Amino acid sequence: MKFIIIDDDPTCITTLEKIIAEYCPQLQLSGTANTIEDSVRLINSTQPDLVLLDVEIHGNLGFELFNYFPNPDFEVVFTTAHEKYALQAIKRSCYDYLLKPISIPEIVAITSKLEAEQKSRSEEHIRVLLNNLEPSGHQRHKIAIPSPTGYVFVQIEEIVLFEGDGKYTKITTADGNRYLSTKNIGEFESLLPAERFFRTHKSWLVNLLFVKNYDKSSSRLYLNGNLTAEVSIRKRDDFLKLFERV
Repeated sequence: MKFIIIDDDPTCITTLEKIIAEYCPQLQLSGTANTIEDSVRLINSTQPDLVLLDVEIHGNLGFELFNYFPNPDFEVVFTTAHEKYALQAIKRSCYDYLLKPISIPEIVAITSKLEAEQKSRSEEHIRVLLNNLEPSGHQRHKIAIPSPTGYVFVQIEEIVLFEGDGKYTKITTADGNRYLSTKNIGEFESLLPAERFFRTHKSWLVNLLFVKNYDKSSSRLYLNGNLTAEVSIRKRDDFLKLFERV
């Protein structure tokens, strides 16, 4: 798992680096930053799994990072010397928080929990993949969507739209049913036939058979069930080529 450290105190950065190197070998440091601006660039370039974020950075609040990543696809653990920020951290839905000075057992517990959850998600992904593949390699007609009680099996041809929402995906079917999956939209894209489903935008994956209208002026796509999706400028030409073939 890749991680980065965002802190304006070099001593704190060095301490975290040493602790993690010795006690959390499953983590690989991808870089450090001491300002919000630098951290945005670092996150975009390294795509970390975990961000260790100081609450106070040069007089600013680390929470400002969420202005750039409102739906982060990485986990955030806040580090702070002030317990008063713990509640704020929880409200911002961070993964966890650590009080300075950093406790070795606490950071080991947090990273172990994160590792176990990532392993579980990986195993779940494999189960879904196997469910969608016949022994001969031919794809089945159903896809497994994780639910709070297990899985919901949905006919692929009945799915109208996948809408990405950070680490989650909203799925809408032709009969109006909606599902929320803990898988990101990219994972679903990898399982679906490319000739049927097209990623029009980083947040939308559409079933071409349910496309009704495309408005070039707004780059807005209209689908059955009063559903809409955006088509990014980068994807527009490729989309129109596919659209002409449907």
